[in-house]
Formats: sequence, structure tokens, C-alpha cells
Amino acid sequence: MPKNWFQMSEQGAGAKRLILTKYIYLWFGEIPVRIIAFFVVLSVFITARERRKASEKFFKILNKKFVILHSFIQFLNYGNSLVDKFISFLGKLKPEKFELSNPEIYHGAFFITTHVGNVEILRTLFQIKNLDHPKRVNVFLQGSACERFNHFLNSLKLKLNIDAFPVEKVSAETSIMISDRLKDGEIVFMAGDRVSSENTNKVYEADFLNHKVAFPLGTLRFALMMNVPIYFIVCAKEGNKFKVYTEQFVSERTKKSEILHDLQISYVRFLEKYTLKYPHQFYNFYDLFQDK
Repeated sequence: MPKNWFQMSEQGAGAKRLILTKYIYLWFGEIPVRIIAFFVVLSVFITARERRKASEKFFKILNKKFVILHSFIQFLNYGNSLVDKFISFLGKLKPEKFELSNPEIYHGAFFITTHVGNVEILRTLFQIKNLDHPKRVNVFLQGSACERFNHFLNSLKLKLNIDAFPVEKVSAETSIMISDRLKDGEIVFMAGDRVSSENTNKVYEADFLNHKVAFPLGTLRFALMMNVPIYFIVCAKEGNKFKVYTEQFVSERTKKSEILHDLQISYVRFLEKYTLKYPHQFYNFYDLFQDK
């Protein structure tokens, strides 16, 4: 039986490896880190059979030829996106590398993210660059990733107004706190395309790339409950530039159930649009399409 993403063992970098990579970058620069990333990706590509199979299945669904080549490019892009993330967290990513439209929307808004591209780098861009940015970015991550993320941020010893929360432990107290922060002009990032390990039954099914796929309801309900502007967001890399795409969710319905249904449809359409535009930056290395 295919595994969900949260059932698969982590083959990414642990906290100590993250810190080691930080010092390699500071001492030797970007090129050695990218060389290391290439060989790490090559090793993972060879050994991570389930992730590779899921990737190849994705490109078969897209009717690509030479799927193993497309799959390796996807893995390699992911490795390079991690390097970009490092550079961003260290404050070395220049604002001119971004095509950031509508800067006025990044205040008091809820952003439903995707695993297309590298939206994580925006978290630090808002904090350490001289831009019109929010007071604080609130991020919801899987518990283990949240712990590593917080540990790594602490190791940087930078004053970054970023708070990370485990997505599995959203309580009434968390909701009230986030609502207050949004009213104060802060923003929230929460992924809408991965089912939480704690809420496998709270899902909805939608047509995605002509297949039935399960998506989490919790993110959408949480976003609506905050009663603030909701945006979908993707940050994809084109050459040496990062293009940020946003789309505001709007519904003319009045019933909560109908608004939620509209949000489901709108989000999946947005995800599909940018998955097709950037298939090699679709970083879901598990079997989404379990109906095939």
C-alpha cells in the first residue's frame, strides 16, 4: 500500500547537518555547497526508491518521455532550492532577485502555500531586507520539521521575526493568538496540499491532474475562521530570479459550507495551474495519485 508523506522516513538534513552546511557556506561560499547538494541529491535519488517511484509516476501522469531524467531534474531542483533557502536565511539573498508583485498584500493576510517552488525563502526576505514587510511571519510546519527549523533559526543568531508552529497541534489558544496577530498586521503561511498525520480523516477529495487526490480541510477551515484576506501563493525560480505568484480568494456565497467548497475548488485550480507551469519544482515526493 502506498505511503503518505508523513509515513516516509526523513532523508533530509537534520539539525546538525543544517548547521554544518551553514559554516561551509560562510567559510567557502555558495559553489561548494551546491556541489555537495548535487552529490547528496544523487545519493538520495539512487537510494530513495519510494520517492523516486512517486516522482516518476507524476511525470508519467504528465505524459512526459524519459521520466527518469525528468525525475532527476526534479530532485536536483529540490536540492538547489534548499541551498537557496540557506542563502535566504543567512540574509544573503538580494531583493532584486525577486519579482514580488502587490507588496501591499503582505499585511494581515493568510497565505495558503503549496509545495510548488520555494515559498519558504519569502519568510526571511520579509524580515531582513529593506522592504515594506509585515511585523512577523507565522509559519505552520510538520512537528519534526518545525523543531529542526526553530533549532536552525536559533543557531543563526539573527533577529528574525519568524514564529514556527507544529501544524498537528493547532488549539483554540493558537487560533486566538494567530487571529490577534493577523489583526496587528502579521501574516500566516500554511500549506494546503499535505494531509496532517493527526487529521487523516479531515480531508476532501478533488480532481487534480485528472485524478482524485486527498487534500487537508484543516488549513482551509483555519484560514476562513481568521476572517482576513486569503491568498494562494507560489514562489518559483526562473533562471536566477524568483517569481512570486499570488491569487486572492473571493467568494460571493454567504453560507459557510458553500464558501468552503469554493475555497477547495479555487485552491486546487491554483495548485494545478502552477504544477503544470513548473512541474520540475513540484516538491511532493510521495504518491499523491493513489487511485492509479
